[in-house]
Amino acid sequence: WQWQSTVLGVCFLIFLVLTEQVRRRRPKLFWVSAMSPLLVVIVGCVFSFLIKAHNHGIPIVGTLKRGINPSSISQLKFQSEYVGVAMKAGFISGMLALAEGVAVGRSFAAMKNERIDGNKEMVAFGLMNLIGSFTSCYITTGAFSKTAVNYHAGCRTAMSNAVMSVCMALVLVALAPLFRYTPLVALAAIITSSMLGLVKHREIRRLYKVDKADFTVCAAALLGVVFSTMITGLGVAVAISVLRALLHVARPATSKLGRVSGTDAFCDVAQYPGAVTAPSVLVLQVGSPIYFANAEYLRERIARWVEDEEKIAGDHGEDLLYLVLDIGGKSSSYI
Repeated sequence: WQWQSTVLGVCFLIFLVLTEQVRRRRPKLFWVSAMSPLLVVIVGCVFSFLIKAHNHGIPIVGTLKRGINPSSISQLKFQSEYVGVAMKAGFISGMLALAEGVAVGRSFAAMKNERIDGNKEMVAFGLMNLIGSFTSCYITTGAFSKTAVNYHAGCRTAMSNAVMSVCMALVLVALAPLFRYTPLVALAAIITSSMLGLVKHREIRRLYKVDKADFTVCAAALLGVVFSTMITGLGVAVAISVLRALLHVARPATSKLGRVSGTDAFCDVAQYPGAVTAPSVLVLQVGSPIYFANAEYLRERIARWVEDEEKIAGDHGEDLLYLVLDIGGKSSSYI
């Protein structure tokens, strides 16, 4: 940690947040927010150049070579010692890139109530990386940070990527050396300001009140991304979700049903206290299909329900005669 970098980064972040507030309050001034990231980079470059920022504890991008990567097709090697390594690395990195890209796409599509086709995303990522590999490009995907920056800059269609590609090519060919003094905190501030708008704190509080398990998944994803990487956050959240699903199947909920007055619907008496029950009949609902993993648990759980119901029936001078099991897995039944 360097106090110089911290001060500079905070100043850039405050400026970016203020321009975003201007855009929200006055939509006609959207161009102010759209141009602010570029302005931050330019101001950061000039400031770093004038004070020699790298000599004062402010890291900069450093030397950038001019030009576009030349073709590397001639360097392809198909010997067995290389193909095996390439297949393993390609499979792992491809799966991670696809999971991240689809997750990012769905996250932003949900904001606009839109849908994306995972198969088309997979084909697009595959072609993009296949063509890029001919010039030794990094494996890439729909990065969360770049997508967030594009989204908050006002981009709405894939044409923005075409324009951005042309601009990047021009910068690499003619202007790349000029950006060597770009402070890293300027780039970090741009990404951070874009991410702030994606954190729905009200939804997080609502999840905590509604479902603690969903809140745990949300918190794990958030903390994993903040303190590690996107892949870590995604992996932890998926692992917790899978564990929760397994626990739900292995330890399904059981509930006592009663008839809702005036209808033929049987609902959980805990949710509908007015539901009518008969002392001699116990109607139970099982929350998931029965199979070997939960059979013993359900047997013990149903036995406890029967024992409790026998005590209630005995208090009314009756015996428990019938046990009815609803294994349809629905919240309410018609019997």
